Amino acid sequence: MSKGLKAVAGLGALVGAWSLVHRVGHRSGVSDEEARRPLPGDELVGDPQWQTTRAVTVGAPPAAVWPWIVQMGFPGIRAGWYTPYWLDYLVWRTGARSAEEIIPELQELKVGDEVPDSTDGAVFWTVAAIEPDRHLVLRTTRHVIPPIRTVDSSWAVVLRPLGEDRTRLYLRARAVYTPRWILPFVEVVLGPADWFNAASMLAGIRRRAEGRHDAAGWPIGG
Repeated sequence: MSKGLKAVAGLGALVGAWSLVHRVGHRSGVSDEEARRPLPGDELVGDPQWQTTRAVTVGAPPAAVWPWIVQMGFPGIRAGWYTPYWLDYLVWRTGARSAEEIIPELQELKVGDEVPDSTDGAVFWTVAAIEPDRHLVLRTTRHVIPPIRTVDSSWAVVLRPLGEDRTRLYLRARAVYTPRWILPFVEVVLGPADWFNAASMLAGIRRRAEGRHDAAGWPIGG
């Protein structure tokens, strides 16, 4: 192969890899129409630099999914984010696991409440909107990691019924950052990380809401 053809092939591979990273960084499990569809909380960050839309279909009605949603929060303080224990430990160094049961005392949440996302509670989400069995919208300016200086981000968990016994479960994040040159870092690093974390979380919620267990009859580790 000539040098020219090799260069073209290399460029094509690079473009293809970038397209894949960009796609998974912004959407997964959704159709084009779903990715474009307005969802609750979109108005909080009106002109986002970054938006993701992810979804999964849950084999349970919204009323069976909602209790798992409303009790979410930092593991050990609230019920966890339903991501795998090893991931929680890797990211947060916490020994707590995400809950495998509904916790009655965590079922009440209202606008203005803080949902902790760190051991000391210094990092948290604030409840911006909530409608039981329909949606939970959170907002934060606290999730700042270098080289990001400031962030304004909304995060919506939206449930839509599919017939009597299924739910379409959406996660949408919208954010603006400073400095503005940070966007390539967000695209290349945070985007794929968000995809993996969100996919794990959606799978964890679906498994719990559907009441699925492993072959031995024990809950599969969260």
